[in-house]
Amino acid sequence: MSVAKSLSEEQVAQIQGWADEGASLSEIQRRLNSEMGIKVTYMEVRFLVDDLGIQLKPDEPETPEAEEEDDEPTADSETDEDVLDAEPELVDGGGKVTVTISELQRPGAIVSGRVTFADGKSADWWMDQMGRLGMNPDDPAHRPSESDMMGFQQELQRVAREKGF
Repeated sequence: MSVAKSLSEEQVAQIQGWADEGASLSEIQRRLNSEMGIKVTYMEVRFLVDDLGIQLKPDEPETPEAEEEDDEPTADSETDEDVLDAEPELVDGGGKVTVTISELQRPGAIVSGRVTFADGKSADWWMDQMGRLGMNPDDPAHRPSESDMMGFQQELQRVAREKGF
């Protein structure tokens, strides 16, 4: 069932207000949970905003302080031969999003693999038979930026096309 169909007009107006204030999708997701008690995934928020016709304000450039946090070195744990590598996708911040598709699929998924975001954080991802994307980050507290999520989706589409999905 669509979250958009279950919202009252007041709730829709509140979400529109958050967007008008410049809230990101992550912020809207957090506020839906904390202020309305509605738990949704990041992807569900993207669909909700689209279903409601809400326009988000464009992202502002990151400050140098935020970029310093991204300098943390990480090790790439992808060494299995059952993973197909993809060319990295440059995202707005100049970082790279790398998507891989696994040869062996996760149970219940039509396709699955791993993603490494521009900040070096990684996650398992999958798509079920209904076309819903799921993600399990290595660091449960990590929330990818909107530009990372856009880069992930673009790179996933490119890699999936190349592999015949």
